[in-house]
Amino acid sequence: MKIFKIILILVIIIGIGFGSYFGYRWFKQWEANRFSEMTMLKFNQELFLKKVTELSETVTHVVNDTAKTTTTPKVDSTYVELKNEVIELKKDEIANKDEIAKLKEQLSEQRQAFLASDDTILIKKDGENILLYRDEGGTLQPASEGIEKIIEHKDVSNITIPVAKVETKKDLGLKAGGYYTLDKSYGVIISKELADFKDYSINASVLLSDYKDFKMAVGADIGYSLKEDIELGVGYNSNKDYYIKLQYSF
Repeated sequence: MKIFKIILILVIIIGIGFGSYFGYRWFKQWEANRFSEMTMLKFNQELFLKKVTELSETVTHVVNDTAKTTTTPKVDSTYVELKNEVIELKKDEIANKDEIAKLKEQLSEQRQAFLASDDTILIKKDGENILLYRDEGGTLQPASEGIEKIIEHKDVSNITIPVAKVETKKDLGLKAGGYYTLDKSYGVIISKELADFKDYSINASVLLSDYKDFKMAVGADIGYSLKEDIELGVGYNSNKDYYIKLQYSF
């Protein structure tokens, strides 16, 4: 029972680690896609990029080293309808107080996006407050009423022409690193890749420990490529131990 709990905790820790890493990779890919858009526009300045969402329509083009994004907000019809309904109910506020309270809890698309944003901008001009925020795509959106257009300029002079990178798969399929088992033993592990699928691999391994008596075991494990040639894996060996490993691929 104790071994089962240890295995369960190990699986949960590995699962959290993989989930965090996948989330990080998704964010970096999203960031890279936006960078690629700016690169395309910088080196093809006759082009423009148009995006249409539920919140707004944006047009971006680059002149010299400046990216100009013009955002035209869509009329927040949900909010307008909600506001008009509340105004109508307020004519008899005492009788309709429950309905008014329910309607006020309803959020329009614009309000949901605003509350979800971590980046807000408050502009004060001539006694008037103008509130803006960035949506999930990084586009400035209005949180105040009566804004017809938002024009944003960004410096893109630091963008360079991307260089193509050619990767070749290693023929050896050999890996070396360290391992740690549930019985708290550790040592050196050498593996040979048998098969792979995307970022995952199946390996046959030799585990070496207790260098005075030179103990050896064989194992089979599944590895996941963390970054370039670094691999994290879990497996089971001939000593009936579960182990985790961290290896470098040759």
